[in-house]
Amino acid sequence: MRSPSDPEAAGWGGGVAAEGAAARYLQKNVDVIRLVLAKGLSERGVVIKRMDEAAGDEGVKRLSWRLLQERPGASTGVFIYVPPRTKLSAPLSACFAVDKGAQEVHNVVAIGEGSSVTLFSTCVSAGEGVSHSGFTEIYLGEGAELDLVMIHGWTKRTEVTAETAVLAGEGARFNELYLAFRSPANLTSRVKVVAGRGASALASTLYVAGGGSSTLETHVELAEGASAEVISRVVVARGAAVRQPITIEAKGEGARGHIECRSLKLDPRSTVETVPALRSLHGEAQLTHEAAIGKISQEELEYLTSKGFSEDEAVALLVRGFLELGVRSLPPALKPQVEALLNLISRSARG
Repeated sequence: MRSPSDPEAAGWGGGVAAEGAAARYLQKNVDVIRLVLAKGLSERGVVIKRMDEAAGDEGVKRLSWRLLQERPGASTGVFIYVPPRTKLSAPLSACFAVDKGAQEVHNVVAIGEGSSVTLFSTCVSAGEGVSHSGFTEIYLGEGAELDLVMIHGWTKRTEVTAETAVLAGEGARFNELYLAFRSPANLTSRVKVVAGRGASALASTLYVAGGGSSTLETHVELAEGASAEVISRVVVARGAAVRQPITIEAKGEGARGHIECRSLKLDPRSTVETVPALRSLHGEAQLTHEAAIGKISQEELEYLTSKGFSEDEAVALLVRGFLELGVRSLPPALKPQVEALLNLISRSARG
């Protein structure tokens, strides 16, 4: 049976996550080993290219490193462009796998005005002493819609840095689900979303930390009439340390935002810190937050064991329910894959 850290097992090369994909991109270390774009999409103007090949295009130059500080070492990665008023029923898929050395990638995703896209992204590692650094810039035109599902699985000795910046135009919709079923030795993740007038953003994180140190930072800026919800569900075990600074900043009239971050500790050695922050620069903005850190209810555990479940099975059920509550919205085509991963996570949460 293949390991979940193997890109084939993560849904590539005929795996379930790739079924029906409109475009597939697979990079292992620094080599692009698969790049497929459906003929019909190519004819409609959809573009998927290696970043090092696309970097010379004038349009790509105007978008590259506009939202993030330039990292000269990140020369590989993927460029994705979807032209205006293009509705894609099948997802685009991108996978980055590393099993030796350092992998540094720079991705640019540009979704045209009025277009609707689902992007399924997988990052995995194998072996020891490897690192992954990913820098992704996302541009959404006016009224564009993007559902981004990110699935990450790391070995225990992987070092990970990830930065994502999103610029959402007027009336655009951005929905992100970040799900990590294996935590690395060290993770620093930063997400910044700038939502234009009337735009909306939903950023959901489901993270299981089974050791190591992780910082999960999210910052959202809201223009007039824009709205955002940031949801976090974190499970910490086996001495893991997790910190979650989350900020929503309202810059325009009628902006609305909500932060919900909940953490579940499975052992006393683990530490978790949630830092929700709200900043309003306009008197008509509405911002709220709620945060909680707790442990598995002994009463619920005893109830399940009284019904014939073992303690491990009972913990798995409770962890599964805790994580599932963090999923507010999910593209129908990706529900089976996410359901399978939630089951995997719940069974292995305590090791």
